[in-house]
Amino acid sequence: MIKIRVLLTCLVFLLLSLPSLAALVSQQITASKTFKLKGMELEAISGVFHFEFDPQLEPNQVIVDLAGAPLNANGKVAAQANFFIIQPTDAKLRKGALLEVSNRGSKAALRYFNNASYSSMPNKASVLGDGLIQELGLSLIWVGWQADLVVSDSVLQDNVMHDNIMHANLPRIIGTEGWVRSDWTVDNSKSLLSLAHKDNINTVYPVNFDKQQQAWLTKRMGRDNLRTVVPRNNWQFSSDGKKIAGDFTPGIYELVYPSKDPIVVGLGLAIIRDSAEYLKAKDSPYKVPKTIAFGVSQTGRFLRQFLYQGFNETELGYIAFDGMLIHTAGAGRGSFNHRFGQPSRDAHRMSSFFYPTDLFPFTSSRVRSAITNKKAGLLKRYHEDFYPKIFHTNTGYEYWGRAAGLIHSHDVYDIAPMANERIYHFASAQHFVGSSKNLTLIDENEGVFQGNTLDFKIHLRALLSHLSQWVINDEAPPKSAYPKYADQTLINFSHFQLPAWLKIDKPYKPHTAYEIDYGDNWQQGIIANQPPRMIAEIIPPVPKVDSNGHEISGIRHPLIRAPIATFIPWSLRYNKFSSNEINNFRGSMRKWSVERIMSRYASKKSYLSHLRKMTLKSLNEGWILARDIDKVSQQGAWLWDWSMKQPDARFKKSDKGIGE
Repeated sequence: MIKIRVLLTCLVFLLLSLPSLAALVSQQITASKTFKLKGMELEAISGVFHFEFDPQLEPNQVIVDLAGAPLNANGKVAAQANFFIIQPTDAKLRKGALLEVSNRGSKAALRYFNNASYSSMPNKASVLGDGLIQELGLSLIWVGWQADLVVSDSVLQDNVMHDNIMHANLPRIIGTEGWVRSDWTVDNSKSLLSLAHKDNINTVYPVNFDKQQQAWLTKRMGRDNLRTVVPRNNWQFSSDGKKIAGDFTPGIYELVYPSKDPIVVGLGLAIIRDSAEYLKAKDSPYKVPKTIAFGVSQTGRFLRQFLYQGFNETELGYIAFDGMLIHTAGAGRGSFNHRFGQPSRDAHRMSSFFYPTDLFPFTSSRVRSAITNKKAGLLKRYHEDFYPKIFHTNTGYEYWGRAAGLIHSHDVYDIAPMANERIYHFASAQHFVGSSKNLTLIDENEGVFQGNTLDFKIHLRALLSHLSQWVINDEAPPKSAYPKYADQTLINFSHFQLPAWLKIDKPYKPHTAYEIDYGDNWQQGIIANQPPRMIAEIIPPVPKVDSNGHEISGIRHPLIRAPIATFIPWSLRYNKFSSNEINNFRGSMRKWSVERIMSRYASKKSYLSHLRKMTLKSLNEGWILARDIDKVSQQGAWLWDWSMKQPDARFKKSDKGIGE
């Protein structure tokens, strides 16, 4: 029986003081609901955390512009963030907590780990999927950290924040001026461009109209092409200073403009740090013994920044997170702690160019840059007592679209993960799990479809189980699985080749990292050079592929081990300018001819039998859970039926490869 306990009626709230904590000073509960999942009583709690940060404390001095932020009556800098918690009502069942750093305000953990559908308000059993997170004894936590999100009905009213989109209310440095950059890849002509990275997701730093004539706009026809200035009389700012109007034909546009009143975006890192500390505090109502952070894509890069800047050591000198699952971050960090930072800017081959995302250092161990002679490492800012146990998980796309090869290599040498780390590569998968409904035929002669349906979530579920056991019980997880120079599964891009039968073009380049000059004050978090000056380009290595076109290294999905189609982690920008560049996020699939498939398998039944053998092999290696065996069979059955239905009259007859 579901018991509902509403603590607020018409936004009347309970305020709880938390005097023993460092920066999280109070919480405000807006709603609470109890329900049962597989016999376990859970409680979904939502509300607002209130923080105070002392600019004088050494752990806070890395936060850019904190010293200039307005102080409250306690002489501290105040901030608020909404939270959402799902945990057992019985504290004895709480073995740890999984705190997801929300990607642009969303709640993704249930989809990634519980096989659940998306829900912005997961406060009932029907939206929690199969309950894997809960069965592992993990409370599930979301805390807002990003202040530039569009939340139309969640203006901070009476100190209450909207529960559905995870966001933070951070202070601004009123009166401070500076330069902001926006860019756009325009594939179809437009007359209006928003200064925000994503118009429906992000708010924007508006133009400072007093100095608007100093703004300048350029256009170029490729990522590395020379810029040409667009005459000022060909475009103008909108009346609200948040858009530009003009005749924008296909190309890459880049605007540098004056703005003012920057947000102290680095407080988002401190909010996540202090929330983790609070969860383990003696008098916390949500007390757990261990904490694990989860970040995906944008927030995977957030966690790399979090580590690099020393935030895993709290104000009180404790470790914030005991474990981390950093997913699809590649070698990136991001715009999470600098003046006029735009946290959503992510940097890809053909969008969001040259933001402080793919910057040295890339490895956790300290190495020396051959370009600047600087020696640094992601984890070398503080003592190893503050190192969490980390899983770095990347798909094949991140090796092409996020320079993932740089997290375990330097120059042409392998760099082994540290003792507290594991690195796992999901071979041939794209950035996210693609839907079969979104496959688009882009090369009829070769049978190439844009979209990649390889479901790496079965591996993520198993790895979360391994990570939780490592963090909670100190049980060693499987060894790292990723491409290496030593066994020739990692190769320089110039040596990359597709099998001869696969008649498609390889990308012009993988996404490259850079040494960049942002100006003399970059060490203080201030960008003076807009756009920045390129010092050197770093081309990352990529995984080698087998005769079927699949990446040899890493965790190989059973559908690769029993192949009847080729999964490719990248796709090209077909029928667009810069058509030899890779698409953001999306991979592709090369359909095999019916003749080729039937030369391997006498029937669908014999194929599914072989697929099951490969699935059991993955189970024995620890890459999937027993509960997901049937799901792989369902995926295989769909792939067989799809392959048989697609016409293949134009396909080459020489598309032969070697199966496992």
